[in-house]
Amino acid sequence: MRRSERGQAMAETTLFAMLAVILAFGLLSWIPTHRARTAATAAAYACAQFLSQSPDPARAENNARLIAWQTLNADWSAMLGVEYRIEVQPPSGAGEAGRCLVSFHAPVPFNGLLGLSQGTWSDEWFVSRSETWKARWR
Repeated sequence: MRRSERGQAMAETTLFAMLAVILAFGLLSWIPTHRARTAATAAAYACAQFLSQSPDPARAENNARLIAWQTLNADWSAMLGVEYRIEVQPPSGAGEAGRCLVSFHAPVPFNGLLGLSQGTWSDEWFVSRSETWKARWR
C-alpha cells in the first residue's frame, strides 16, 4: 500500500506560509524605527550646522533647537507615535565644540502579535565646532 504525501505537503505549506507572514510583520515593524532614526539624524545634523554658524552661544543654542524641531515637524511619513527629545550644548567659548543630541522612541507595531520588546530610547548626535573666522569675532 502506497502512502499519500499530500498531508505532509499541506502541513509544510502551512508552516511556510505562517513563517512568511511572521517575517513580513517583522520587516514592517522596522519601518517606523528606521524613519524615526532618519528624521533624528537629519535634525541632529541641522542643529549642529546652525550651532556652528553663530558667534553668540546663547543665540546659537536657540536657533539650533528651533531648526531641529522644524526638521522633526516636517512632512515625514510614518512618524505617528514617535517621541523626540532634543538637547543642545552650545560651545563654551569661541572656537569650542558644541553638541546636538536628538533622542527618539518609536512605537513597535504588531508588538502583541510578535511578542517584541517595547523598545528603548535611541540617540543620534553630532558635534559641531564654531568656524575659526567666527571665533575671532570677539
